[in-house]
Amino acid sequence: MKTKVFKVTISVIVILGIVTALFLYFYKFPKEINIISPAVSFYENDPSSVEGTTIKVSGTLYRPLFQQHVFEGSVTIDNLDFTKKNETLDTYILDRKNGINMGNLVYHKPSTPGEFLTSSMIWFDDTFENVNIASDWGQNKKLFFIVSASSYEEGIDAQRKMRDKYGSFFVPRE
Repeated sequence: MKTKVFKVTISVIVILGIVTALFLYFYKFPKEINIISPAVSFYENDPSSVEGTTIKVSGTLYRPLFQQHVFEGSVTIDNLDFTKKNETLDTYILDRKNGINMGNLVYHKPSTPGEFLTSSMIWFDDTFENVNIASDWGQNKKLFFIVSASSYEEGIDAQRKMRDKYGSFFVPRE
């Protein structure tokens, strides 16, 4: 009698363990994002180029335990028309360090799905309150940034804080 109860108990524990493991493997832990944040755009090392704008992020950040994280949604920047007219591809998180995610921000024309318009690098925290986009979207050869901030000084400070958390592969480097 005791061995039968023991076998049933072990079987229940094994089944619960398998179900829990499968749940943790396949569940994506989604987080809805709907943020409108003040931002500034500027060229690297050029405070005279600063322009105020707004970053709008809407979508879902999927954070599975044992798979790659991905943001599915849109990122629009008010002073860049192409971000409003075109669609954002899913942003796969290529690297995560100390709460900062890094991925590629890619836009494509909805009428021609295979035609990619432009891409850039994006760093952001899980809430998208801190965003840094580094691109070649500007008119000159300098690196162009869009940062969650209200002024150039706040933008540089936000980049510094994110770089301190993320590490040496953050752009700008220093």
